[in-house]
Amino acid sequence: MFISEIPSVEGCRLWVVDLDAMPSPQAVACLSESEWERARRFVFRRDRNRFVAAHAALRETLAAQTGIPAALLDYAIGAHGKPELVEPQPIRFNLSHSQSVALIAIEPTLAVGVDVELLRPMQDAQALANAYFTQAERQALEAVDPENRDRAFLTCWTRKEACLKATGLGLSVDTRSFEVGIQPDACEVRIAYGEELVCVALSTVEDVQGASCALARVLAHERVPAVSARIEESELVA
Repeated sequence: MFISEIPSVEGCRLWVVDLDAMPSPQAVACLSESEWERARRFVFRRDRNRFVAAHAALRETLAAQTGIPAALLDYAIGAHGKPELVEPQPIRFNLSHSQSVALIAIEPTLAVGVDVELLRPMQDAQALANAYFTQAERQALEAVDPENRDRAFLTCWTRKEACLKATGLGLSVDTRSFEVGIQPDACEVRIAYGEELVCVALSTVEDVQGASCALARVLAHERVPAVSARIEESELVA
């Protein structure tokens, strides 16, 4: 198993994992029964092996940062599937994998989300953009030269996914309700959820083994201004 640390972003440490490199038997033996249960659901051996390698790499990396043996690390799963360490630790983490590459993020204090997608032809990019991107993002994507459109699509897609993973809200949030853009520019994004606005710092991570990668960190939770709530209510009545 090959794990390589890459430059950190605003204090958040990042590792890239080659999922086609064989993990050691000791690393594999540290996986929990629930992780093995998920691994067994994969039909194809290559996909199963890559899942095992990704989660073995995560345990190995977390063990190095916490001092807790990899086999003793225990996860609690949030309402929308995001894992956290059960034993209180001053770190937050996230994992994403796409085919042969995985990305691990460990943050000292802030809730974090990462997403990685290998660059590849996206025949269904327009249909997916229509379903998940804002109107401004769709228009920006349509204006991109065809030879660069797949990269632009995956840049936007990974930025959306990283935000959803950082907040821990998953698809309970409509991805068309917040803007991340198709350019790899660092920015702050505000995501409305119920009576809250979640403020997220968003970055695109460049030059990761031919993949598009994004990192999001939750900066703050704010209350939705009452005047906005009243305006929205009046619009619904109208």
